[in-house]
Amino acid sequence: MSRSKLDITPDTKVAELLREYPELEELLCRLAPTFAALKNPVLRRTVARVTSLQQAAKVGNINAVEMVDSLRQAAGLESLGARLSAGYDEESLQVAEQAPVTPVTFTLDVRPIIKAGDQPKDAVMSEAEKLKSGECMLLLAPFPPAPLITLLQKRGFRVTMLPPGNGMVKTYVER
Repeated sequence: MSRSKLDITPDTKVAELLREYPELEELLCRLAPTFAALKNPVLRRTVARVTSLQQAAKVGNINAVEMVDSLRQAAGLESLGARLSAGYDEESLQVAEQAPVTPVTFTLDVRPIIKAGDQPKDAVMSEAEKLKSGECMLLLAPFPPAPLITLLQKRGFRVTMLPPGNGMVKTYVER
């Protein structure tokens, strides 16, 4: 009895992809070195469960359409090509040259949360909601927090991310 394989789309979660197609991990790492963090079992259990391929492409600063089609081809699935290009926004993750001028009123380091095997989303959103107008939170993470940035922006926060450095990404969240 054969079962149908997971379809690979920009909405596919990274953890689903790697569970269904573990052989694609090496390809993912070749597409963007940032994805080497997926070898960390904690990240795989936490962040990869909530990160879509489209969000992962932003983290890796690569084209989501090309990434999804490369993964589909390696999995033996038909390319989505132009059909995929027309339906998805190819907005890249914006990286700023410098921090915003708003003074930081609170710093949240999510690295211990992730290292403990937990998902930092609730802690980040809870602290962001406490910000008053004109206040800024500094978020420290081990990689670009693309899903959180998207969520924060949808809730009206201004978000500024600096380039990764020293194994850490600084992201500023302003109300």
